[in-house]
Amino acid sequence: MAARPNRSPRLDHLSRVLASDHPPPPAAAVHARLIRAHGDTPPPVIRSLLNHAIRRLSKPRPHAALRLLLLMPRLPVSPDHFTVPFALNAAASLGLLRLGASLHSVALRLALAPTCLPVANALVALYAKCDDLPAAHAALADIPVPDAVSFNSLLCTHARLASVPAAESLFTSMPSRTQVSWNAMVVVYVNAGDFASAHRVFDEMPTRDSSSWSVLIIGYCKSGSMQSARELFDKMPGKNLVTWTAMINGYAQCGRPKEALALFRELEAAGIEPDAATMVGVISSASQIGSTALAGWVGTYVDRKRIERNEKVLTALVDMHAKCGNVEQALNAFREIEQPDAYPYTALISGLATHGHAKLALQVFERMQAQAVKPDPITFVGVLTACSHAGLVDRGLDYWEAMVHEYGMNRRADHYACVVDMLGRAGRLEEAFEMVQTMPMGPHPGALGALLSACKTHDNAEIAEVVANKLFELEPRNTGNYILLSSIYAGRGQWEEAERVRSLMKTKLPFKQPGSSWF
Repeated sequence: MAARPNRSPRLDHLSRVLASDHPPPPAAAVHARLIRAHGDTPPPVIRSLLNHAIRRLSKPRPHAALRLLLLMPRLPVSPDHFTVPFALNAAASLGLLRLGASLHSVALRLALAPTCLPVANALVALYAKCDDLPAAHAALADIPVPDAVSFNSLLCTHARLASVPAAESLFTSMPSRTQVSWNAMVVVYVNAGDFASAHRVFDEMPTRDSSSWSVLIIGYCKSGSMQSARELFDKMPGKNLVTWTAMINGYAQCGRPKEALALFRELEAAGIEPDAATMVGVISSASQIGSTALAGWVGTYVDRKRIERNEKVLTALVDMHAKCGNVEQALNAFREIEQPDAYPYTALISGLATHGHAKLALQVFERMQAQAVKPDPITFVGVLTACSHAGLVDRGLDYWEAMVHEYGMNRRADHYACVVDMLGRAGRLEEAFEMVQTMPMGPHPGALGALLSACKTHDNAEIAEVVANKLFELEPRNTGNYILLSSIYAGRGQWEEAERVRSLMKTKLPFKQPGSSWF
């Protein structure tokens, strides 16, 4: 057994410190200790100590790893084939392309590139992760005998960027392939939206791991192809939390909350513990259903299971409680967010505006402005709704102007619908009518429907008839529009007109025969 080189007690202590899980000491302190130990410690021992520290720190604390690398010339100790790959990995994780290029020069000067395969592979990975694809391809071409690892980092970058032709060419030229190679090809097709090719590669795989199943299932979920995702999910052996979470969130995002919650119950029955990402989908599903009792149960479940209350979970809780009318719980969740961005503000404002707390919603918006949080278009839907429900027409019109002149936003159909509703509630029907006629996107059912309702409230049959006839064109099967116009006529004693509208409804809509049943 080879004798261990003698090391000073100072160096032994430093070695233990650098090998611990605690943050490393400042580079200046490390340098001072190494200088003091340098006289009685051979350079290979110091290099070995730094190499092990750089390797350990390269992923969790890449900045610290690179600071230790920069100490080496001052000792003086030169890096070697062990130092350079981990230093390149640290630079790649931070996107430091210029530093990586400098390390490339060091590797060439030390004759470590391109003949030393770990160094050469780390160079390909550096340029690929920094999106310098010409340099990455050149570094790959320089390797005398590349292996699958040499190709995989570049292949994964092409997959992330959905560069199908480049990925196909690279995959075809590989001397050997690993599971990472096959999975990357599935990802490239998924990201390009070519699910037929993604499934073909999946079927051709010699073996599959959990990632193989996950990337395709997640791809289907993100594209909204929930039937294909579910078929694959049901076939997957050893389902993991990633795929359960993808399916639950996929259903929630596609507006299928009952299926999301049914799958969540299956997850529980399988004995799998959900995490924060899973619960975001569950909370979103509960918010879509709108049940106060269900929202209360979900909130209690999050507490009981000690789910991490990160910003996404808290924002989802704000949205759920606000939409379900649990104002106090929504406010409590909102207060837990240290630095709320537009999403939780918008969720709270919209929920408060919808459930009869318009003035409180506007107070929250004022706080949002005071905190210099930029609202988004959905925020203004909530703000304009609040103004409408509170009867604050002039204030709402000020916000309407601010959207364009202060925030540079393009007004959407739902913004017009809010303002038309606001003017209509206030009895300013002519202004509302003028607005629906000048909408740049053309007549919109939401705005027209709001105006028709206002016409009934304020007994204006003339505008109502024009608006309703347009709605009959846009929504010929919406019975509510016919019934509303008919009731306006009936309220004025115009029975013939009321009957005419009801007859028109019968000709436009297919009715069930008497005695038939849905069951």
